[in-house]
Amino acid sequence: MSKDNRHIGEVMHDTLLPVVITRRWHLAESYHAVELQSRSRLKLPALDDGACVTLAFNNVIGMQRTYPLCRFMSRPSAYVIAVRQDDGNPETQSGNISLSRGDEAFIATTRSPTLILDGHTRSILFAGGVGTAAIAGIANRLALAGQKFELHNFARSPERAVFRDELDALKSEGSVHHHVGLNAERLEQTASHALHPAQANTQIYCSGPPALMSLIERHARDWVYPHNIHKIVLGDRSAP
Repeated sequence: MSKDNRHIGEVMHDTLLPVVITRRWHLAESYHAVELQSRSRLKLPALDDGACVTLAFNNVIGMQRTYPLCRFMSRPSAYVIAVRQDDGNPETQSGNISLSRGDEAFIATTRSPTLILDGHTRSILFAGGVGTAAIAGIANRLALAGQKFELHNFARSPERAVFRDELDALKSEGSVHHHVGLNAERLEQTASHALHPAQANTQIYCSGPPALMSLIERHARDWVYPHNIHKIVLGDRSAP
């Protein structure tokens, strides 16, 4: 943004795309899908599978939040993002952010994760929470490129397992594993086992709760080059 810009609550930058929430529906326990359309109802820019959308909110000055795009639910005139149910809950830190039908926001940025397409390179993917939408997109891109992958999806309970059907649809293209209700010790063991033994050039992709990504990164660094660890970070970030 240029140095002349003010906070988004005062003057909107030209590159911010205004959108309106047109639908919101239940995905799984604690998770919802939210549909965004441009206020002018124009066609939105095409995004890759696994892309993320960062929204700015004019009622929360300086706040931006990144959500994974559910490309398999989106259409040219609307993006669908995955959100935690506590977005908009007045008892949480995000209480000033509302993502209900009719609410307005601004798309500040979109980004697609780095994807290494090399038939000689192994890819291991780790997903949890809304990050599963981003990882499902990466897995689909690998599948379309004819590359095998191994995917590990984590959920606290069966009721919180989001996008399971979308992941299972990829089983013919790669190895998909669901891990539900693991305690901390089992989670450590599962992550360690999934990464042992990985080659130094193995590509690691992960998105989910910060604790899960930190765990995966810690174990992955024992096996692969640091630049081969690709973390898709979601949630709050400060606006420039």
